Amino acid sequence: MKNEMNRRAALFGLGGLAAAATPLAALAQAQAYPSRPVKIIMPWAAGGGGDALVRAMAPSLAQRLGQPVIVDNKPGAIGTIGSLAAARSAPDGYTLVYGTADSHSIAPHILKTPPYDAKKEFVAVAPIGFTPLALVVHASNSARSFAQFLQTAKEAKEPLTFGSWGLGSSGQIIMEALKQKSKVNLLHIPYNSTAPLMQAQLANQVDCSIVPVLVADQHVKAGTVRILAITARERLPGFPDTPLLKEFGVEIDMGPWLGFLAPSGTPTDIVNKLNAAITATIAEPQVAEVMKKMTMVIEQMSPAAYQRFYNSEYDRWGSYIRTAKVTLDQ
Repeated sequence: MKNEMNRRAALFGLGGLAAAATPLAALAQAQAYPSRPVKIIMPWAAGGGGDALVRAMAPSLAQRLGQPVIVDNKPGAIGTIGSLAAARSAPDGYTLVYGTADSHSIAPHILKTPPYDAKKEFVAVAPIGFTPLALVVHASNSARSFAQFLQTAKEAKEPLTFGSWGLGSSGQIIMEALKQKSKVNLLHIPYNSTAPLMQAQLANQVDCSIVPVLVADQHVKAGTVRILAITARERLPGFPDTPLLKEFGVEIDMGPWLGFLAPSGTPTDIVNKLNAAITATIAEPQVAEVMKKMTMVIEQMSPAAYQRFYNSEYDRWGSYIRTAKVTLDQ
């Protein structure tokens, strides 16, 4: 009997050690992370605003992580090609994706066959901030204010046209929400990026456009376009006299969100470490200056707070899309 008790005690001890080893191994993994380069998938083309920002962040982020940070461009399909590649990657912290409202809050709602479940297949790591958008008209347009523009749109015999940087873009969805809220008839004219969109606006080929404030500002300074309203929580420092859409009852108080995501299942300790490194990197003077030039609104959140925000944005944009009945047959 004594030998049997000793055998059981030994087995229990081994089992207890094995059970204890599991969290210890996970802790050791997190402490050792990262031990090799970290890849950030950029689901948009090289040379764009998001690409430039992430590449500006990479050196400081690499220094904080102690490993190289590689930016890998995988553009296409409203950011879903690169995002899908990230979702299929190992959840070990070595693959992140630059996520946006377009790729994670909008695309899953408007694509006929969404390539991923944005809520289930990603974990929120760290936000970057928001990109305020501007509603602009040609400098020759008779509307001197947003209120005048709405009145003109209501009185027009034919729908006024608005341009965005693509079908299913956050710019289009915001304008569709504006149509619903303001009861005006606007016709969407999509372009494949902001460059051809602004060329069309400068040529007065569309009645108005929705573009990032950064894109609009250079043309405002040249005297070729006029900003009528901006999407933001509060008036921007550089545009104190330009009203916000929400001041007119349009419930859009920010532009598209930007941030970093990882495949679902990435260990919490690693997510926390990445969040701290990214948050500190965004505060670096050289990175903050890039964001300032892009007129971005910086936002800092813990992983838990960012996850709640990420989920709520998915629901919020989905509500806009269902109301506007926007779909893409892709």
